[in-house]
Amino acid sequence: MKTLIADDEFANRELLKYILQPYCSCVMAEDGLEAVALFKQHLADGEPFDLVLLDIMMPNMDGQEALREIRRMEKEIYGASLNTKDYSFIIMQTSLDDPKHLVESYFKGKCNGYITKPVTQDVLLDKLRKHNLI
Repeated sequence: MKTLIADDEFANRELLKYILQPYCSCVMAEDGLEAVALFKQHLADGEPFDLVLLDIMMPNMDGQEALREIRRMEKEIYGASLNTKDYSFIIMQTSLDDPKHLVESYFKGKCNGYITKPVTQDVLLDKLRKHNLI
């Protein structure tokens, strides 16, 4: 499994990489702009990400904007159906337990999951197991 981790906090990126290391290779981005650029590059190379972890609050481009752009790129290549196995599994993460972010991520952005920080190994791995990603 190939994973893109986008978070502006170095410690958070490293923690997620450490948790996921036994299960996948990880590519890291410091903000939404970098995440979208990496996603686009890997998609164009025919090696898309299986999993994307996006922090909602990041500089330059926030996670919600990055989510919309990623889904737009996938739609261009794979078509309109989000039921296709080709689409990346995207989990949004935030330190704010805010229903507005949840609604925007799920219904407008079409993310697959939502985790509140601080992310723990048990919560993240349980979510991945629940969706048969590990």
